Amino acid sequence: MRTNTQPNGYDDGGCDARYTRTACLWGRRPDRISDVLGDALSLPGAPEDAGPPAAPPAADAPAVLDVGCGEGRNAVRLAQRGARVLAMDVSAAALENGARAWGDAGGIEWRQGDARTAGLEPASFDGVLACSVLHWLEDEGQVADVVARLQEATRPGGVNALLMFNRGHAYVPPAGEMRMPVLLPHEWYLARYAGWTVLSATDADSTHTHKGHEEPHTHAVTRLVALKGGGA
Repeated sequence: MRTNTQPNGYDDGGCDARYTRTACLWGRRPDRISDVLGDALSLPGAPEDAGPPAAPPAADAPAVLDVGCGEGRNAVRLAQRGARVLAMDVSAAALENGARAWGDAGGIEWRQGDARTAGLEPASFDGVLACSVLHWLEDEGQVADVVARLQEATRPGGVNALLMFNRGHAYVPPAGEMRMPVLLPHEWYLARYAGWTVLSATDADSTHTHKGHEEPHTHAVTRLVALKGGGA
């Protein structure tokens, strides 16, 4: 039986077990922040065919890191638009689901890894996407450290796109979930990007349902997209 604890000791709050129970936990529809990142990187529009890209991207295509990629819905969207994507997640079950869901998607490298410890070369990515992952770290210090690591891995002129729950709403966990997220103020995230050019930043409520949490629930969500300057 798969447990929640990863080899590095990280307890993922039940996500790995939920990926094991559900063939496609988050569905195939990408979050719109992936397209905001694609637009900021001047990627071409996605084709009408919603399937995974079969052809590899151009050698000079923008390199994008999708950290906490889950089953790859955002990674595939960015690859559809022509990016070279490193899709990384701590959950082996998520990556296994992604491989089954998308098959051999051109332009995507799937890698199991932890954003806190993964070896990311400085200034190696044109774009970094962290969608619904930062609030699942252990505490404020870890969130700050991971944000700094993602910033360091971004090239000058590159873009970070982040989506995370913030402190605007209390978190009500689904039945059986033990882990609680780290809820930080919207302004806390803006402060991390004080030396960058903020392209967009929103703080809005989001009410939805998903597999494993079927009752409607509301999160306060920060969406932040920022451009790294030459000296940042």
